[in-house]
Amino acid sequence: MYNLLMSGSDTAFDGQTWELERSRLGEYTDSEISARFDQLDEGALKLLASLPTLFWYERRNEKGGRIGWVDDVRRVGGNVVVQFSFDPYIPEIPFAVLLDLAPALDIRLGSRELEGHRTHWAVKNVDLLDVLDSRKIINRSQVSPYAPYVRSSRPSRITEIVVHPRFFEVPSQPADRRLVSAMMPFAAPFSRVYSAIASAATTAGMHVQRADNIWEHSVLMQDVFSLIYRSHVVICDFSGKNPNVFYEAGIAHMLGRHVIPITQSHDDVPFDLKQHRYIHYLNNGEGLESLTAQVATRLATLAGTD
Repeated sequence: MYNLLMSGSDTAFDGQTWELERSRLGEYTDSEISARFDQLDEGALKLLASLPTLFWYERRNEKGGRIGWVDDVRRVGGNVVVQFSFDPYIPEIPFAVLLDLAPALDIRLGSRELEGHRTHWAVKNVDLLDVLDSRKIINRSQVSPYAPYVRSSRPSRITEIVVHPRFFEVPSQPADRRLVSAMMPFAAPFSRVYSAIASAATTAGMHVQRADNIWEHSVLMQDVFSLIYRSHVVICDFSGKNPNVFYEAGIAHMLGRHVIPITQSHDDVPFDLKQHRYIHYLNNGEGLESLTAQVATRLATLAGTD
């Protein structure tokens, strides 16, 4: 099965949330399938979030579509609000191609059907990725490793070192393969650097946090440790030789997280860490654009790793 989210607004999917009337969920959907989502209970929401999703527009817009997934669904009055992500590994599918694929995808665009002219959320009993793969539009083995519809055959990683922290509490939340944490001084000159990192994470289909954006414990370092623990990638800015950042890089290395060092000065990288590759950048418009591009490339490389 797959989700079809269709909107009459040509900017509906420019952000990361979409809202529609609750009654339109299940339109143009086989009755036995739509019955499973009548209550929108936890099981139904979990199933919807596991499906690949086609984001498309009503025919009058003549726009192509994107493939992605549903991150979250919540009720707001008589509407549902959908938080979603596009698969960064799958480019936009042109309008003409989707018109040709519509019968195979059970999108009812015939002369007596109005599906292509109505904002709605349908759930189709079709394997979307298989159809796209069979038509050579995508390579099913090369979709985002963060997508809930990924078929993984990789064996589980064997833990070789068991760590029992004496100073920190181990968080109850598991590691988030889409989470990037940024370790840098809490100072105004680094705000634009953080924004550049956030843009790179979005490009790679990930999201970024830093410790000053969360407050779960009275002790700041516990929040820092928890953030590193939950992260798949940790970006450490060594600019200014901040001792806290060095300490946080050591925690990330010990926990086996992927570390991307960045710095504005080669001299700020300690001797013991110079053997690791790092990204040198300038804190200006052009330099931050380059930083975004380099970090996005590195994150894309790390996306499929344990």
